[in-house]
Amino acid sequence: MPRTWHQALDNWRAMDVDCLGRGSYLGVPRVDAVQWTRPRATYWSAPLDSPSMLCSPVEVARLIAAGRHCMPAEPEA
Repeated sequence: MPRTWHQALDNWRAMDVDCLGRGSYLGVPRVDAVQWTRPRATYWSAPLDSPSMLCSPVEVARLIAAGRHCMPAEPEA
């Protein structure tokens, strides 16, 4: 991982973002779960192009930045 990504991980951890490494497992919805249904708690917000196709780290970084931008600022102590 480039050094710049290590810095990003440190910054994200400070914002309570969990960063999973190699050998980690994460439960995800079924590939065909693309809309909310009562018995199914999770779903994909957009259909997948392929079950094995993941987004790039840059796209994840942009999602984290956008989410952080939408959060209210913490009051100063």
